[in-house]
Amino acid sequence: MKLFRLFLVTLVFVNAMGQLPSQDILTLLEFKKGIKHDPTGYVLDSWNDESIDFNGCPSSWNGIMCNGGNVAGVVLDDLGLSADADLSVFSNLTMLVKLSMANNSISGKIPSNIGDFKTLEYLDLSNNLFFSILPLEIGKLSSLTNLSLSGNNISGSLPDSISGLTSIQSLDLSRNSFSGPLPSSLRKLSTLVSLNLSLNGFTQSIPKGFELMTHLEVLDLHGNMLEGELDKEFLLLTTATHVDFSGNRLITLEQKFLPGLSETIRFLNLSNNSLRGSLVSGSDAQIFESLKVLDLSYNKLFGELPGFNFVYDLQVLKLSHNGFSGFVPNGLLKGDSLVLTELDLSGNNLSGPISLITSTTLSILNLSSNALSGELPLLTGSCAVLDLSRNEFGGNLTRLATWANIEILDLSQNRLSGSIPEVTSQFLRLNYLNLSRNFLNSSLPKVITQFPKLKVLDLSFNQLDGPLLTALLTSSTMQELHLENNLFSGSIEFSSSSTFETNLQVLDLSHNQLSGYFPDGFGSLTGLKVLNLAMNNLSGSLPTSNMSSLSSLDISQNHFTGPLPNNFSNSLESFNASYNDLSGVVPENLRKFPLSSFYPGNSRLEIPNGPPGSGNSPTGNPKRKSIKNIIKVVVIVVCVVAVFILILLAIFIHYIRISKRPLPQHVSNKDIHRRTPSNPSRNSGRDSAGPLVVSATDLAPRKGSSSEIIISPDEKMAAVTGLSPSKTSHFSWSPESGDSYAMENLARLDVRSPDRLAGELHFLDDALSLTPEELSRAPAEVLGRSSHGTSYRATLDNGMFLTVKWLREGVAKQRKDFAKEAKKFANIRHPNVVGLRGYYWGPTQHEKLILSDYISPGSLASFLYGIFFPILVPIH
Repeated sequence: MKLFRLFLVTLVFVNAMGQLPSQDILTLLEFKKGIKHDPTGYVLDSWNDESIDFNGCPSSWNGIMCNGGNVAGVVLDDLGLSADADLSVFSNLTMLVKLSMANNSISGKIPSNIGDFKTLEYLDLSNNLFFSILPLEIGKLSSLTNLSLSGNNISGSLPDSISGLTSIQSLDLSRNSFSGPLPSSLRKLSTLVSLNLSLNGFTQSIPKGFELMTHLEVLDLHGNMLEGELDKEFLLLTTATHVDFSGNRLITLEQKFLPGLSETIRFLNLSNNSLRGSLVSGSDAQIFESLKVLDLSYNKLFGELPGFNFVYDLQVLKLSHNGFSGFVPNGLLKGDSLVLTELDLSGNNLSGPISLITSTTLSILNLSSNALSGELPLLTGSCAVLDLSRNEFGGNLTRLATWANIEILDLSQNRLSGSIPEVTSQFLRLNYLNLSRNFLNSSLPKVITQFPKLKVLDLSFNQLDGPLLTALLTSSTMQELHLENNLFSGSIEFSSSSTFETNLQVLDLSHNQLSGYFPDGFGSLTGLKVLNLAMNNLSGSLPTSNMSSLSSLDISQNHFTGPLPNNFSNSLESFNASYNDLSGVVPENLRKFPLSSFYPGNSRLEIPNGPPGSGNSPTGNPKRKSIKNIIKVVVIVVCVVAVFILILLAIFIHYIRISKRPLPQHVSNKDIHRRTPSNPSRNSGRDSAGPLVVSATDLAPRKGSSSEIIISPDEKMAAVTGLSPSKTSHFSWSPESGDSYAMENLARLDVRSPDRLAGELHFLDDALSLTPEELSRAPAEVLGRSSHGTSYRATLDNGMFLTVKWLREGVAKQRKDFAKEAKKFANIRHPNVVGLRGYYWGPTQHEKLILSDYISPGSLASFLYGIFFPILVPIH
């Protein structure tokens, strides 16, 4: 009987054991615990106890693939899962072949026991939040054929053990935070077909030997910090079809950029490096005959472009932002020579005209930022995107009538003139038009409001006039409208009663001559984000509006009156209403902006409890106000006393320095006497004791004159150049003149030339620009003398100071040598050297000037440059 009972208990126990979940199921349920958010319920609603399959593998669970009674695959891609994952639990899935969780928000570490996933062949954890380093054990996955960890935050160096992936075909570690050098062991991955290590922080040079990987088709290393010389041997011998080394620090040392390319390469991107040299030798471009995409933009290549003849497969050619010169090869723009769909030659030094574009395949053409000239091309072929901006094209826009299929057109910053022509059918696809910064005039044609797909229109910085076309504001497609800096006039006529649907987001009408009231219709522009009406003649009060999306509003420098509306959106980030006649109290939601948003102007506008000096009239506790007033008075008195003490101290120091300075020596036989002007009208209104004005003719010596003026070469130079010593200059009179002046009462000598400079003025950088006339009339004072000449401080019309050094005769004899030495000196960069800004070469030997920055004595700049400024000496 006891044996029978024991048999029954054993039978029940064995049966119960058969009903327990398998190890694979328990592993999946453990992973499920880390899921925080499952927006689709794909996992949380499916992986539950009610649907457990007691055969060992839950085949009914979403994302689970079974092989017999074991889990063979877990695929949870693109589910938006948010989880803290412990991937180490998957080592319990002894038959796991595929693990893919791409495009989620799963965080965690790459487990250190990753080497225990012995059967794993496919691992994709891309575009998640995994971090930590890549464990050395990764090299134990000898069966792995696909590994993708891109788009995470994995850091550290790439371990040499990566060479243990002996079956790997696709390795993608892009968009992480890897650093350090690329391990040379990568070349041992003989089965590798695709290697993507882009957008990391890898450094040093690219290892040799990638050309020996005979199965390699894709090598993408762009967006790192790799340096060293470009591996031309790899480019010549590789079997890869896709090569991308862009965005690194690679260089070339030879004059010829590339000796050749492998015939297998179809895609080559070497842009954004420091490659130098000419593109090809001569006009032969046959090394590119197998390419479909070539991108060499943002390098330092130079020379003329080849003709690209017989390069029949090239579809995309980007050579922008280099130093190429010469003409644009006609073969690139013809209709029967190439199959180009995109051509970008912008940012070079190309010149000459572009007469015709007849290509039937070219859809994107960018020739901007060159020196192309002449009239606009007569035909544009099949171009949908055409950018000819920042060139020197001239003439009018009549040739637009022959263009077709244009969707994006940019002709800004050229020399185009005339009116905008009446063209309609040609621009039915146009959605972007930029004609800004030209010399266009006349009024806007009404046809410009009939482009059915136009989204962005920029006509700013021209000379367009006439009334504003209201239809542009009410267009159902227009998103950005830039009409600033023109001559538009009249009122803006459209009211809130108008029924229209608009997508306008940016409206800039500033710096025009618009008048009238603020349009009520602006309140209907509910999607408007930026509104600029500054510098017009608008008047009246500001109406309430429904512009709830407005983030920037500028109504400054108009004639608006009345209060500010109190219903401005809280999303407003930029606001300027200064230089108007607004009054009342500033609404509370506008008080976050600085005082410069309301003042100057608006003298009757009040900001309650605003900052002191805002011009407001805050109300509050009278006692507190009296305390504030007392504090103000005390602060003012203390400041006045402090300033007075500083002035006395400065005067005291000045007289001490004067007492220690040796008295100036007068030069005999160089006396300058007063003389009566030959034309009394010149000095009408002047006091006899006022400053003496000496003209250039006065400075010329005359025979037989008892009041002959004898001046030093310095004063002669001042007469020639028009550089006049200012009131602070010292001037000594001879005792014989009868009007001797002490050191403290030195007179001013204004030396003005009636003629402008006859020589040539050259500038050594782009920061300085002035005319010889401006230099000629600039007042100046003597800074000091040396054996080479005299230094003056010249004050330009805009208030800028320059140091002008006049060179004595014989210092500079040859113009060519003088210019060469000046350019060399201008290239010197040292904190203790003030660089040259320009020089003047006159027609005579004593008219040689060099221009440099003026450093004020005692300024911070003088200490930074380490320059000692001596006390100014009087002119002898």
